[in-house]
Amino acid sequence: MKNDFEKDLGQIMNKEKEIPVTVRQAFDQSYESIRAKTKKKKVQFIWKRAAAAACALIATGVVLSNEHVMAGINGFLHFGDKGIEQAVNNGFTQEDHSTAADQNITITLDRHFSDHNKIGLYFKLSFEDASILKNVKAVSMDYRLKNGDGEYIDENIPDTKPLKGNNQYLSSSEHQNSLQDVKSGNIQYEVLATSNDGMLPDLKGAVVEVESVNVFYDKEKLKKINGSWDLQVTEKNKETSGKTVQYVMKDAVSNILVSKAEANPTSLNLIFSLNKVYEDENVIADHIKVIDEDGDEFASDGSFSMDRKKNKTIIYANLPFTSYNDSSKLTLVIEGIGEVELVKK
Repeated sequence: MKNDFEKDLGQIMNKEKEIPVTVRQAFDQSYESIRAKTKKKKVQFIWKRAAAAACALIATGVVLSNEHVMAGINGFLHFGDKGIEQAVNNGFTQEDHSTAADQNITITLDRHFSDHNKIGLYFKLSFEDASILKNVKAVSMDYRLKNGDGEYIDENIPDTKPLKGNNQYLSSSEHQNSLQDVKSGNIQYEVLATSNDGMLPDLKGAVVEVESVNVFYDKEKLKKINGSWDLQVTEKNKETSGKTVQYVMKDAVSNILVSKAEANPTSLNLIFSLNKVYEDENVIADHIKVIDEDGDEFASDGSFSMDRKKNKTIIYANLPFTSYNDSSKLTLVIEGIGEVELVKK
């Protein structure tokens, strides 16, 4: 499979004239970090269906002063997810440019993507008083994502604040500060929300309700800035709606029973059961993959949800095969357990 990330990264790296030497050195370190993130095996997460959404804040900030370079790098930040990279490269993003200001902080929802499996949100924060960011380590937000039907899809808030929804959609949520332009007071903040069930609702009429901005410093010091920033999520248009492709089992006789295999723009959502109760999740984690008709493999990153009932183990997972990967058949492989052939419905 063509690796557009590496290709584009090489093009940006070669733009020597746009990058000051001191900034270039900082970038080199950041690039290595980004490369490593795309290649390294992720820490295993085993998410039980009953588990609440969890959040990981990753701060990989560097001090930047070159807007051209910042714009170039923005396109590479896909949380090291090949499926999202494929979707973004195919234009599966929606520009928003929804802006709100309070407490001398302007927050912009710059763009987003969403399908039934994953939601990505890209924010820019501009601090009127940039001195707040002196010695900053990371910036995050307390926010709630509410769709047009009034359902709360994602609530990234501390335990001191009550939930407004029932937290039924998300399996996990990752957050990162990719870039920090501390000198001018500008911060980028990105969110990736995932549903292992593939049940995320449409974002039509959705609003991001930001309640606090959190600035983290050394020695676990935190400055919490409370306010109100409501950001409208732009509705999808035809160019960014993407498509869905469904697959079914070719042969119903197997020790793996696939009840759902649906490829969306960001990932392939799989729900299948195994004819045995597995107590050790590690037997399954990192052992799930699909192989397309060209022999290309799309492996799990180890994130999945699991149920055990009626002497069966039920798995819910997203793999980085997308509806943009045109393939009429797939082979689902659980190493050490078995495999089953899937054909396009």
